[in-house]
Order: sequence, then C-alpha cells, then structure tokens
Amino acid sequence: MSNPPANIHDAFFKQALADPRLAGTFLREHLPSDIAGLLSPEPPEPVPGSFVDEELQQHHTDLLFRVHLKSGPAALAYVLVEHKSSPDPGARLQLLRYVVRVLAHYYEQKKQRLPLLPVFPLLVHQGPENWTSSCEFIDLFGIVPESLRPYVPSFRHALIDLARIEDRELSSDASLRAFLKALKYSRRPDLPDRIDIVLADAPVLDERALFVILTYLDKGPINVTNKVRESLLRLAPEREKRIMGWMTQPYYDKGLAEGEAKGEAKGEAKIFVRLLEKRFGPIPTPLRERIFGSNVGSIEAWVERAFDAPDLQSIFDPN
Repeated sequence: MSNPPANIHDAFFKQALADPRLAGTFLREHLPSDIAGLLSPEPPEPVPGSFVDEELQQHHTDLLFRVHLKSGPAALAYVLVEHKSSPDPGARLQLLRYVVRVLAHYYEQKKQRLPLLPVFPLLVHQGPENWTSSCEFIDLFGIVPESLRPYVPSFRHALIDLARIEDRELSSDASLRAFLKALKYSRRPDLPDRIDIVLADAPVLDERALFVILTYLDKGPINVTNKVRESLLRLAPEREKRIMGWMTQPYYDKGLAEGEAKGEAKGEAKIFVRLLEKRFGPIPTPLRERIFGSNVGSIEAWVERAFDAPDLQSIFDPN
C-alpha cells in the first residue's frame, strides 16, 4: 500500500470528505440507490492510506471507507477520483488493480481469515468532458464467447460524472455541494465566468469549508483571484475583507503547506485512535496526546503494527 504525497486535487478531495458526516452524505447520494439503501445511518469509517500507483498520483486520488450495512457484515467503499481532463477507458483496469490491493490488504490484516468484505468501487470523474466509457470491466475484452465469460474477470463500478450532474443535484448539503462544484469547474477554461456558481453557497459555509475551497481555486491553473474578490463582494460582502486577507498573507504558501500537513496528521490521528479504542478500549490521555502530536509518518508506522499487536506497548515501544 503506497502513501503518495498529496497534490492539489488529492489534498482538496481528502479535505472535503474528512468529515465522516459529509462522507456518509456523499456515498448515500451518489452510490446506486439499491446499494445506498443497504447502508445504515452510522457514518462511514475512513481507512488510512492509499492504493494508487506512484506514477499515477497526479491523476488519481483514492479514499477507502468501512461502511456499516443495515443487516449482515460491514463492507468497504473504495472511491477513486479521476483527475484527467479526458475520460480514460483504461481506468477500469486501474480500478480493478486497486480493489485487489484493498482486498489483499484486508486479507493480511485479518491474518488470512475469510470471508472477505465486499468492496463497492466508485469512480468520480472531475474532467470537463463527459465520461463516455462503459462501467463494465468485461467490456474491455470486446466480444467474449458465452462459454468463456465465467472465466473472465468481471465487475461493475459506480460512476459520478460531475460534468453531467446539474449543480443543484450535486448534493443536498451546502458544504458538500460547494466542494463538488469546485471540483466540477476547476479544470474548465470558463472557470472565471463560473465563480459565482462555485461560490453560490459562500454565505452559509463555515470558514474552514470556504478556506479549503478558495485555497483550491487559488492553487489551480487558472488565475481567478480578482473574480473571487468580486464574487465575494456580491455574495458575502461582510466576509470578503477577512477571506481575501487569508489569500494575500506574505507567508500564505508556507502556512498552507504546514496547515495541510497538520490537517492530514490530525485526520490520521483521529482514525488511528478510533482503531485503538475498538481493539484496546479507552486510550490514556498521555498516549492520546502523543498520537495527536505526531506526524503522518509515525502514525502510519503505528497503524501497521496495530492490527497484529497484542497490546498498546507493542505498538508504541516494540523493543
């Protein structure tokens, strides 16, 4: 399992779904209705790490969630975000490879015990062009004789093609809708003319959500700083001065990088503590403080030990 450094799209999408409540809304609204109907009201649990090939880190972002079902065992929801401008027919092959890695990783975590958890693959396309490829893996083979089909790998992935979804249909949640609109329009050449659409929910967004969105737009390939200022003056004039002040600080770039690193470490720490509590019960306060004060690398090393460790000491002081 690789852990790639976050690029701009990777960091934005992971920040957007860092809140389990928003992640749950995202899955319920965009998984096929028959699959979404299986989900319990309990929020999904983020699983740390990435399964994407290193050479594709600039084109793919992935998130893995453990989801609870209304009946039966849990399941895994694997979300792959396609950042390429044009639809890639080979994405199904890459998605299959990542899903196999998810299953193999889970199999090893459970000490090679069966059964495996089912995985729902969900592909999100960010590019401005409509997705035209099939969602069926077997279609990659063309015409396959009926007697041979049972021996050919076959699965279907769910598809979220942002370009095809009306803005108001992206989500019923204002924050999630704003995040998805930013993803939808960020790669389009007419982005400057769409800023009012992207920021339409600015008056009701909290500062964190708005800052994440503005940072993403500011770091994109199209300069929209002036358009953003004009839009905020129209949509949220009482917030324009404070928000634009963020974007013009002398140490903005350095602070952003540090903030992203701290945010990623905090998110990993929350997930890790939840994992420990499920295995070992309440975590002592000094140990909790140690976890939340650590960097991502340390937390990921502890996570790998946590699945097989007999006690807390074996995780943090293996020697």
